[in-house]
Amino acid sequence: MFLTLPLFAAYSVFLLCFWPQGVMHLSIGWDVSMLCGFSALFLLLTLFALTGRPLPEPFFDGRFFLTLHRWLAWLFVGFVTLHAGGIIWLDPQTLYDLWPSGAPGMQFGAAAALLAVVTPCLALQRVRRGLYATAAMFRRSHALLAMAVLGASVFHVVATRVHVAVWWQVWMCIGVALVACMLPVGERWMLARMPMRRDGRRRRLHTAYLARRLAGVMLCVVVSETVMFVLWRH
Repeated sequence: MFLTLPLFAAYSVFLLCFWPQGVMHLSIGWDVSMLCGFSALFLLLTLFALTGRPLPEPFFDGRFFLTLHRWLAWLFVGFVTLHAGGIIWLDPQTLYDLWPSGAPGMQFGAAAALLAVVTPCLALQRVRRGLYATAAMFRRSHALLAMAVLGASVFHVVATRVHVAVWWQVWMCIGVALVACMLPVGERWMLARMPMRRDGRRRRLHTAYLARRLAGVMLCVVVSETVMFVLWRH
């Protein structure tokens, strides 16, 4: 509940800011596909805030936050797949934009989708241990890939100008992405100066199952709010 309510409110503001009333509606399927893309971008921004490091609240062990980060990453990949697959199914001519002569915004979107699939796969335990000699090398590589995904995604959203077309939307989207890139650094600085214990009590252990439940709740919230938003706009 501590994390669900702020994320629910943030997603509502996110949709209202980047999906204005006057946007052209082609069909319900098109709107759902587009909203899946915006949901994927929102989850990507959430991953920069919930990086897997233990936070002051909730006062759970590190496995909770690591599991939550992992499940949110796969939800992000799922929404990217629904967004790209839905657009291609509704408008197969979109594939022509992926050629060298196509629109740069669509090409960056395809690159972001590809990196969005590769990045979580490289973080799998067996792959990670085989590719990276140290944990520090993995963290640097993972952070760079994540920022590449975010940068390509923002360029895709801004350059295609389907929904984010007004100047304040463009700068808000860029600003939110820049803040998200700085969040892990600020989070690391804050956690290094906070005590591991609070009032003599330890963090609650064996909470990975709560992270899975929270990811499921967030999925239900995003899906239900997206459906209500589409029905309201139509």
